[in-house]
Amino acid sequence: MTAGHAKARIERQISAMHREIARRVRAGDPMPVARARENLDRWQRDSFGGALPPAYEAWRAVLAQPVETVLEVLEGDDERARRLRASSPFAGVLGARERWAILRDAS
Repeated sequence: MTAGHAKARIERQISAMHREIARRVRAGDPMPVARARENLDRWQRDSFGGALPPAYEAWRAVLAQPVETVLEVLEGDDERARRLRASSPFAGVLGARERWAILRDAS
């Protein structure tokens, strides 16, 4: 597999996982956004000595916006959405079996 094919596969997988998170948010589940905020708070406190990297600060700003804005980033096909999804704060939203199924199906 070439580097370009591998990158495209990884982007498909990341996009598929975030589409599933968006589906839950659209269904009214508050957990994904709450978990992302909790992760950012914990990472800032425990891992980054009080200052988050720029991508995580950008996520914090997105998560402070109306849910429609969050969905635009979770589902968007623009460069900014792809870049932010590559540094996703949604760790722990999907279970291991769900992640593996999405990774397999998006390969």
